[in-house]
Amino acid sequence: MKKTILFLAVLAMLVSSCKDKHDYTPGIIEFSEDTFDDCFDVSNFNAEHEVLYDDEQLYTIGRHKFTHVYVSYNGNALGVWELPCQVPILDLPSSTDSITIYVVPCFKKNGQSSTVKGYGYIKSYQFKIPLSKGGTTKLTKEMMNKHYQYHQYTVFPFIETFHSHIDFSPYNPVISVVNFECIADPENPSNRLGKITLTGDSLHETFEVATPEYIYTLSNQTYLEIRYKCESDMTIEIAAPDYYTVYPCGGLYATNEWQTVYINLDERFANIYNSTSLHATGIRAKILISGSKLENQDTHFYFDYVKIVTGPQS
Repeated sequence: MKKTILFLAVLAMLVSSCKDKHDYTPGIIEFSEDTFDDCFDVSNFNAEHEVLYDDEQLYTIGRHKFTHVYVSYNGNALGVWELPCQVPILDLPSSTDSITIYVVPCFKKNGQSSTVKGYGYIKSYQFKIPLSKGGTTKLTKEMMNKHYQYHQYTVFPFIETFHSHIDFSPYNPVISVVNFECIADPENPSNRLGKITLTGDSLHETFEVATPEYIYTLSNQTYLEIRYKCESDMTIEIAAPDYYTVYPCGGLYATNEWQTVYINLDERFANIYNSTSLHATGIRAKILISGSKLENQDTHFYFDYVKIVTGPQS
């Protein structure tokens, strides 16, 4: 009996000594839904990029509505998280009260895809935050305010603010002469919106507006960024005259709430290029937005801004 008790005591000591002594208590990073709403500093954009954008254009290129965030710590990817979210950080050193993390704001590709993409035009991603084991740090809009800057090769070939001059025009006036009108934003009178109204008049039952023509470099990453709401679905297309084609890019669903979408264009440019034997480093193109009137009612389409961004991904 004594031998049995001694054996059990020794076994208990061995099991106890084999237990993992590591403290796995995480620190938590909490991201709010609007963490990245005002995260771009564009105060030096004109000087750094040798352009002359006015205040409204600069304000517009700084605006975003990201839906996800990618987080990395200590060289380890912690994944992509949908906002708002809480991200646990393990392996925190017990001797520090702050860490450096790698944070990339992300968006749903083409507004509807399940593919989430990191915004690739950013100069710097790293961010130092106070965080320790068992603690929670909330990253809010105020904390991330003006944290990011565009990298030096970022180009905006098209920025529509709807404030003073509209750069859209009807693509084919024979079919439709409808274009945007500028109106005051009912929710923010200092802001301006672009509005299209389709009526029962046969000339106003559809619209198809186009950006100015621009040569897009095939090797660049290029996105159309739109903030909109509308009563009927819309279609996005690329008109490339050198290739005698109008190529579909996808659609925008009807919604009574403001939506921000990021529509990939460079993949479509590649498809157009690969469909012919014409060799070039760029594609001359206009981007088209079109829509139709709903049956038996006037139909309204509203745009807060439209912009195209291109450049090599950082």
